[in-house]
Amino acid sequence: MTDQHGNRSHFRGSYRVQFAALGMVVVIFGGIVGFSSLQLRKDLRGKVVQRYADIWGPVSKFHVEQGVSDDLFGILDFDDVIIFSLMSAQEVDGALGIQVFDAAGQYLAGVPAEIEELELSLDSVERMQTAAPWAVYLPEGSYVEPGSSPQPEIELNIPILGRDGARIEYLARYLMDGYDVRDELRIIDANLTKQASLAFFSGILLVSVVFIWSFWGLRSANKEVAERAARLAKANAELAMVAKTSAIGAVASHLIHGLNNPLAGIREHLRSNGEDLEQDDWADARKATSRMQAMINEVVDVLKNEDFDEMETLSGEEIAQYLRNKFELKAQEKELDFGVRSEARILLSARDANIAKLILSNLLDNAIEAVSERGEVETRIASLNEEVVFTIIDTGPGFSEIAKSNLFSPIQSSKTAGAGIGLAISQQLARHLGATLELTRSSSSGSEIQLTLSSAQEVANQS
Repeated sequence: MTDQHGNRSHFRGSYRVQFAALGMVVVIFGGIVGFSSLQLRKDLRGKVVQRYADIWGPVSKFHVEQGVSDDLFGILDFDDVIIFSLMSAQEVDGALGIQVFDAAGQYLAGVPAEIEELELSLDSVERMQTAAPWAVYLPEGSYVEPGSSPQPEIELNIPILGRDGARIEYLARYLMDGYDVRDELRIIDANLTKQASLAFFSGILLVSVVFIWSFWGLRSANKEVAERAARLAKANAELAMVAKTSAIGAVASHLIHGLNNPLAGIREHLRSNGEDLEQDDWADARKATSRMQAMINEVVDVLKNEDFDEMETLSGEEIAQYLRNKFELKAQEKELDFGVRSEARILLSARDANIAKLILSNLLDNAIEAVSERGEVETRIASLNEEVVFTIIDTGPGFSEIAKSNLFSPIQSSKTAGAGIGLAISQQLARHLGATLELTRSSSSGSEIQLTLSSAQEVANQS
C-alpha cells in the first residue's frame, strides 16, 4: 500500500514537472512570437506611412516647377514663389494644412491661418538635409479646429531644393487626413494578430505533441530503469543472502569440525560407563567439554556480529593475543617453539577479524598437529599495500604433491582424529571475506600458508 502511494506521489510529481516545463516552453515561445510580431508590425506600419511621403515627394516637386515657370510669379521673390507654389496643395482632398520652413528650420508660412507657427526640431533640420522625404503618423492629430474632436493625421515632410537646384533650402510639411492610414494600419494589425495567433497556437500544438511524446518516452525509459534497478537490488539482496547463508554454513562446518575431536574423546569415556576411569580421564573430559563450550561461544559470537560489527574494530595485536591464549598451552604440550607476532598500527573490522580468527585457528590446529615435538610454529601479522597478511609458518613435513592438488578440497584425511576438512572450511570462510588463502611454500622442511585480506584498514588511514 505504501509503495502504491509512493508511486502515485511520484507520478503526480512527474506530471507537475512536465506541465511546469511545458508552461515554460509556452511562455518562451509566446514571447518569441509576440516580439517577432511587434517588430513586423513596426516595420509594416513604417512602410505604409512612408509610402505616403514617397508619393507626395514628386507632387511637391511638380508644384514648385509649375510655380517657377508661371509668368505671374516672375515678379515675386523666389521664397514667395516656393511658398505660393506649395500652398496650392491646400486644394487637394484630405489636406488639413501646409507649413513651409527654411533650411535653418524657421517657420516661413502656413495655411490655414489658425495653424500653429513652430520652428523645426533639430532632428528634423538634420533629416531635411538628407533630401529624403519622411512621414509621421499622428493617431490623435496635431491640429484641432475649434469645436472639433481630435482626428488622426499623417504628417508628410518633403525637402525642397533651392534656386541653384543643388541644395535643400526648404521643407514643406503637409498635414493630411489620416483616416485612410488608420484604416490600413488597423487591417495590418488585425492580419498580424490573426497570423501571430495561428502561428502561436500551431507552434504550441506542435511543441506540446513533441514535448508530451518526449516526456512519455523519458518516463517509459525511467520506468524501465527503475524496474531494472529494482530487479538488480533484488538480485543483490538474494546474492547477499546466498553469501550470508554460505558463510553461516562454513562457520557451522567449522564448529562441527572443531567439535569432532572432543566429542570423540567423550564418546570413548561414555562407552566404559564411567568404570575404571582415572582422575586424569575425568579431567580430560572436563577439558573437552570446556573446549566445546569455547568453540560454540566463539561461533555464536561470529554469527551474532555478522551484521553489526562493521564499525567495531580489532587490532592486529588483539588478534595475536587471542591466538596466543588459545594455542600456547597446546604448543607447550608438544614442546614446540610457538610464537605470534603482529606489526603495530593494524586494524580490522570486528566482523572480518572474528572470521579471520576462525580461519587462523583451523590453520594453527593443522600446523601444530603436523609438526613433531620440539618443532616450530609461527604466525606473523603484517600490513602490505593496505592489505593485512597473516602468515602461518611451520617446520612440519610439508604436503605431498597429491595433497597440494587437493589442498582446499573437502576430502577425507587419514588422521584418526576425524575428517580432514579444516582447510576446505577455511577457504570457504576466506571467500566470504573476499580474502585469499594460499599455500606459498611447502617442502620437507616445512610449510607456509598466507591469508590476505584486501579490506584491511590501517590506523593512518583512519585518522
